[in-house]
Amino acid sequence: MGFLYLLIAVLGASTGTTIDKLNFKRNRIAARQLILLIFFAMSASLLAFVLLTHQPFPHFVLASLGLVILIAIVSFGSNAFDYLSLKADDLSLREPLNDFEPIVAGLIGYALFPGERRPGFLLAFGLGAIIVYYGTHRRKLRRLQKKGMTYLLLGICLEALLPSTYLVSLHYLSPVYIALFRVMAVLVLSSIFLPVRHVARLSSKKLSYGMVSGAIYALATVAGLFAIKDLGVVLTMLLSLLGPFLRYSAGYFVFKENVRKGEMASSALLALVVLVPIVR
Repeated sequence: MGFLYLLIAVLGASTGTTIDKLNFKRNRIAARQLILLIFFAMSASLLAFVLLTHQPFPHFVLASLGLVILIAIVSFGSNAFDYLSLKADDLSLREPLNDFEPIVAGLIGYALFPGERRPGFLLAFGLGAIIVYYGTHRRKLRRLQKKGMTYLLLGICLEALLPSTYLVSLHYLSPVYIALFRVMAVLVLSSIFLPVRHVARLSSKKLSYGMVSGAIYALATVAGLFAIKDLGVVLTMLLSLLGPFLRYSAGYFVFKENVRKGEMASSALLALVVLVPIVR
């Protein structure tokens, strides 16, 4: 089931990102407005699932409470920087740097959890890093895009810490409750520290796009946590390298962005890196 969970998580994250970009391009939604809308939709979706399925409330201990607080703070920072970056850059500009996130997260898991260490995994991450580096475009960036890439780098550094934290937290809490506490905390923190100063009209299209992507993200988040629980951090992050090809494809076919052939080829090669531990 771990591989099925991971497939749902990868497809869900790619679909959610695509819908968000459509919301930016077509509806001109503000970045701060979008992050609040999405995390409201995620919170509502997860809370409805908990209530409808009568999930037993978890018993908190000091360790689990500390981990939940850590996840909340890191998640807020990574998502805030990511959405500010998404507004500034098209998907194809984001991807060369964004593709490093599962590699960095996997290497962190490799260092922290000796039981997950396999030489093939380390080789695959090394090959993946080389492919991402040489697949990086050389296009000249506008000032706004440079600013967006800085936001993205900060978001990636924080996001890469989360999978290992999730794995430890899963010893105390279920994936559903980890996801619920995380998104509700991000919603509250975003409302406090990233308030919408100039309230733009929230049209029905902005609302529908945000609610749909939020529900999809909620599903992807829970599925990703189940994948980490079943497969571990390292293997989950390695298999997540399938995601870039999906996002490049969305940039090219959905948004008609100028995705270079080399970028498409490198993302396809990155997906093939997943086979390295299998064929060794």
